[in-house]
Amino acid sequence: MQGRTSVSLLSTDAIRGFVAPLPTVFDGAGAVDDGLNRDVAEFYIEAGVNALFLLGSYGQGPALGVADRERVARVVVDQARGRLPVVVQIGAVDPYTTIELGLHARDLGVDAVAIVGPYYYADRSEEELLRHFEMVDQALQVPILIYNNPRYQGYPIDPQLMGRLVSVAPRIFGAKLALGTLDDALDFVREIPGFAPFALASVLLKGMPLGVRGTVSPPLTLAPELGVSLIGAIDGGRADEARELQAQVTELNETMIRLSKRYGRTPYAEGLRALGFPIRQYPRWPTVPMPAGERDELLGQLRRARSVPAA
Repeated sequence: MQGRTSVSLLSTDAIRGFVAPLPTVFDGAGAVDDGLNRDVAEFYIEAGVNALFLLGSYGQGPALGVADRERVARVVVDQARGRLPVVVQIGAVDPYTTIELGLHARDLGVDAVAIVGPYYYADRSEEELLRHFEMVDQALQVPILIYNNPRYQGYPIDPQLMGRLVSVAPRIFGAKLALGTLDDALDFVREIPGFAPFALASVLLKGMPLGVRGTVSPPLTLAPELGVSLIGAIDGGRADEARELQAQVTELNETMIRLSKRYGRTPYAEGLRALGFPIRQYPRWPTVPMPAGERDELLGQLRRARSVPAA
């Protein structure tokens, strides 16, 4: 892998730490709520997150048509005004739609695009996957972050396959890993020199000194102060503080995994409302309410998580 280009690596150093995935919220009838999405973006920018990640699974990208995905990207990039890096997820079933979305994102001036493995047709051969990413890389010529989500794309992209992808699409600089342990994340670092994995938030303290670039964590969007403070403590070498914050992050992550298995995305909607957003609809499909007791338990944990001292 020594022959890979370094262009994307040099231009993506600022994409690190707590990369906040933005939820895309709706007006109650399935239409994108532009004004509230703008407010959501501003909230996280002011909270001090390191970068924004748009239109992934939390951001409802695959639940939107091309026009709405472009609309959300345009609103958020306009709101960010270059104050922090923005990554737009453009993955689709086919390379042509991915390229269309990517060209739009490139014209907006985003810092990178993210691409989930092409989904639905999970029986694609490895060679077909290679050609997909090669085609997109050549058409866009912008830094690419792979969104490696085996459950949603239908297959894993292991370190060996990732290495082959980088060899044909050299602007790939890293991957958001939806699953896996710290050792799993470090396997990518060992296989591909200079590669930047974004792992689960529960491994940041141990992982960042070893090559983990950061996290793209939906749970931390419900307590952004916690994520910002953890990254600040790690960067500042405050080990005792970082250990305490990492324990809180891990607890929050585990809570959201447990509640999401029972109630889908309702816990995220409740958490976002607790941040003060008057959300009428999230996600873009019917959901079931949480029982009052578990809702109150969640909101209590979020209040504690958000009470951490400023970084």
